[in-house]
Amino acid sequence: MHEEPNQDLLLFLDIEASSPDEDGYPVCMAWSNLQGEIQSVLIIPEDDWIDWDFSYRHSQGLTREHLFEQGLTALDAIKQMRTDLADSTVYVDGLDLDHEWLERLFDSFDMDVPFMVEPFVRLDERITYEQFLADREELLRDHGLSAFNAENNVYVMLQLAERLLRLE
Repeated sequence: MHEEPNQDLLLFLDIEASSPDEDGYPVCMAWSNLQGEIQSVLIIPEDDWIDWDFSYRHSQGLTREHLFEQGLTALDAIKQMRTDLADSTVYVDGLDLDHEWLERLFDSFDMDVPFMVEPFVRLDERITYEQFLADREELLRDHGLSAFNAENNVYVMLQLAERLLRLE
């Protein structure tokens, strides 16, 4: 039997990184809270986070200097996430290395990620990964949104989850 997810409890997260390589690190993160609001932060790189691929499209034209001027410390970003997401299941689009970048962020402070990370398609057995990708692209296109923006990706996952719940 299919168990209906409670949308009020569905949480989503997306991360944009400095590069697609294993040395990449989070530069922008967005997540939804229990009220359905989207939180977004730029992250000041830690001293040992030096990998930066200027051609990487996820960087959204950000510079390291911009992160230092406008960002939060990584520890402050962690504190915000812990407040909003601790002890929950958080869904990601499954297109990036979100889980690895989260691990890098929390490992920098010898902390464990305080929430479970699952791909969006685990929300409902009726949605395939291919269908998720098609629906995601349609929503991004219809709203004129870039896929390389953490807030946009969280917004789209919220919209897709709402669609799934209406199909119940």
